[in-house]
Amino acid sequence: MNEAFYYTKLEKHNVQCTLCPRMCTIEEGKFGDCHARRNRNGVLSSEVYAKIAAVNTDPIEKKPLYHFYPGRKITSIGTTGCNMHCSFCQNYTLSQVNNRKPPVPTKTILPEQMAEMALKDTSSIGLAYTYNEPTVNYEYMLETARLTKMGGKNTAMISNGYINPDPLHMLLEYIDAFNIDLKAFNNDFYKKYSKSTLKPVLKTIKEISKSGKHLELTNLIIPMANSDKEEFEEMCKWIAGETGKDTPLHLSRYFPRYELDQYPTPAEVMFDLYDIARTYLNYVYIGNIATELHSNTICPSCGSTIVERTYYHIAPNGLNDDGCCKNCGEKIFRYF
Repeated sequence: MNEAFYYTKLEKHNVQCTLCPRMCTIEEGKFGDCHARRNRNGVLSSEVYAKIAAVNTDPIEKKPLYHFYPGRKITSIGTTGCNMHCSFCQNYTLSQVNNRKPPVPTKTILPEQMAEMALKDTSSIGLAYTYNEPTVNYEYMLETARLTKMGGKNTAMISNGYINPDPLHMLLEYIDAFNIDLKAFNNDFYKKYSKSTLKPVLKTIKEISKSGKHLELTNLIIPMANSDKEEFEEMCKWIAGETGKDTPLHLSRYFPRYELDQYPTPAEVMFDLYDIARTYLNYVYIGNIATELHSNTICPSCGSTIVERTYYHIAPNGLNDDGCCKNCGEKIFRYF
């Protein structure tokens, strides 16, 4: 049994998990809402520790992280479970496993083995926690990230941002880059579509930004759900004000998935929101749609094309060896 780090023991062998804002009170033998943590005889156990459901070496742009070692690859891992329940989940076969039969197959990979895999892979810059919500495998993530950092490589977390401040602060010591999924700028959306709340996600984003760690954001655009232009504009203003105009924002096109059978996001909606975002943010990208122009990195100072992207292939023709614009010298990439 792998005891969880963040929980409180209660009466009658009950426990309260304090890892994320759900603050689940869990009876003996029961799982928490994420279906990854379980009360075993009054001790909260991580049921997914070292149980890896997916491991690949992916382009860093697939995370998506466009401003963190562009063009490189990173060892990417995931397990099962999630502390949100999005009706539109794109990776529901891993994240929404409560009633999955048969269960998702996993392979046991101990932290030392996982870190060694990432460190020995010469094509990889390090280890990324992705595919499902990494928070639910917190203890494993913390240990493998520590070992990977000790070995001189990088770590990245692709997350919904639904985590409490104390666990996040401990994690910030070992994670170099984050992509946080800001699903909407509306608490009602979070309650209806994700069974969660917005405020803790905004707090997480601000804390990561204040820490100085690399931060990118993703917003999946769902027509008639979070595509309101005024609300979207308010979100962009908030990002610019709280995390800075240089925060990369990825706008991802929605397609029907899992429990939500809404029609795919029209291309014109994506382009309209892109134009709004570009008013406030220097680096905005569109994903899940065939548009090379809206995937390129443009210098905010002189307007030159710095990096051309075709899916996960990049051509950094406008970039010098210091991560700056060849034309005007503007610093574009902190990590290159």
